[in-house]
Amino acid sequence: MKLFSMFIGLFLLAQSANAATPMGTYYQVNVTNPAALVAAIDEYSASPTGQKNPARVTLFQIISNGANPATHAISVSYDSAEDMDKSRTLNSGSEDLAKMQAAMVGVMTPVTESMYRSTGISAGSPEAITSSNPISRFILMNVKDPAKYADAWTKMMTARDSDLPSNISQIMGAGSGKTSHVVGIYANNMAELMAGMDANRDTPAWTEFLASVDGIRTIEEDSIVVRVKSWGS
Repeated sequence: MKLFSMFIGLFLLAQSANAATPMGTYYQVNVTNPAALVAAIDEYSASPTGQKNPARVTLFQIISNGANPATHAISVSYDSAEDMDKSRTLNSGSEDLAKMQAAMVGVMTPVTESMYRSTGISAGSPEAITSSNPISRFILMNVKDPAKYADAWTKMMTARDSDLPSNISQIMGAGSGKTSHVVGIYANNMAELMAGMDANRDTPAWTEFLASVDGIRTIEEDSIVVRVKSWGS
């Protein structure tokens, strides 16, 4: 039941978190009945509690995730730490939430969970994503020198000829996992994602980036997901 407690925001925020910084929690889950999971979130979202909740919930289907047994991922995001607190307070004792939790218990099993926080480091434009079911690639890393990595990544992305969005987020509350940051890469479809990767490969900027981050970051996990549905603001 730990996942469901975390899902309502019962998570201690890092003291260094800026109240105006977007943040959220990302759950990887093994789902046996996707339709029932969607129906459970639909019902909560339409409930009085769900209508007031400032959280944005996104369900992803995992296309590829290595040996990880998760089939889906759920992102619960907030515009600020204050909104996360509001969501927790609103959900506390909520019958609407309890009903959703009960429905989820029978259709999914938790695999991993972690909190993420925006670093404000990004490239491209969110407006370039027009699909209702876009593709995302999440590269989870253990970064020893975040400032050096951010400088190298920003320089490489500046040389890129694309408006597709990408960003770096900080990872917190990942338990025993060694992940400290995640790079998100977004595209409207798989063909567009692959084309972007091919265009970037073997360019001078990419070669320089790899040399710059050699020894300061270790990739812990690499996953590709497709957005199924989003709820909330």
